[in-house]
Amino acid sequence: MTRDDTVRITAGRTVPLPLIPAAGVVVAAASFLLIPLPYAIIVVCLAAVGALVPRTFTTWAAIVVLALAQLAHPLAFDARANALLLVVHLLHVIGALSLALPATGRLQLRALVGPARRWLLLQLPAQALLLIVLAAIGLPLGGVVPAGAVAIVAAVCVVAMVVLVRLLAARR
Repeated sequence: MTRDDTVRITAGRTVPLPLIPAAGVVVAAASFLLIPLPYAIIVVCLAAVGALVPRTFTTWAAIVVLALAQLAHPLAFDARANALLLVVHLLHVIGALSLALPATGRLQLRALVGPARRWLLLQLPAQALLLIVLAAIGLPLGGVVPAGAVAIVAAVCVVAMVVLVRLLAARR
């Protein structure tokens, strides 16, 4: 091999590694739609610090602020609680990936398939359970969502989870 020979490695589709912690900040920015303003600013700032220095664990502090902000106002039977559950879990996954991966370099998109599957597999029953709990504690439905629809959505989530588990088991 001479100096002029170059080695090329094909890795498929990749993303820059700094994009993963930055995605945490973008997900945290969704909190502006979910929680009151002062808390949302705190969440985004904590997520930004967590993106810059993952070892400070401030991404999880942002999760705590999200949960406390949700508890600060009265519960309502709307999509806000479900969206907040989704955001909290996604921040946790992104924070864990930020800790596990180096700060620079590239990552194959295929490497994110496993965490995405596990995230989805946990989200489906969690969302269904949240719907059931919100309906069970007797929140006023306000005529927007009939109680039967809650049961149907919960059942669809459970069926989807069972199908995903079987598909994942079949691939192994």
